[in-house]
Amino acid sequence: MSKFPSIGELRHRIFFQEAVTTDDGYGGKVKTWMNFAEAWAQVEPLTGREFFYAHQIQAEVTHRVTTRFRRDIKEDMRISVGERILEIESIIDLDEAHQFLEFYCKESK
Repeated sequence: MSKFPSIGELRHRIFFQEAVTTDDGYGGKVKTWMNFAEAWAQVEPLTGREFFYAHQIQAEVTHRVTTRFRRDIKEDMRISVGERILEIESIIDLDEAHQFLEFYCKESK
């Protein structure tokens, strides 16, 4: 069985967001998040053994997000899924095949 998702499993519309820093007019800086790109994705909460494995990659990982491969997404970005925000902890190119990316994320509170 392939670990690559089928097209039908990419059913969540997500937005990759990047931080933009601007002057606040008083000599300080303000960080805001802007949509960088949108994509279809598979978003899964981690449970049981998967959660244990993800903790070995990075502490506090709560979700796995899988999308088609793209080169322009960085770990300092975040993912918006509806009203939820997922901070990217690590990015894995599945089988190094440049077909799908797997993001291990933690949900912001």
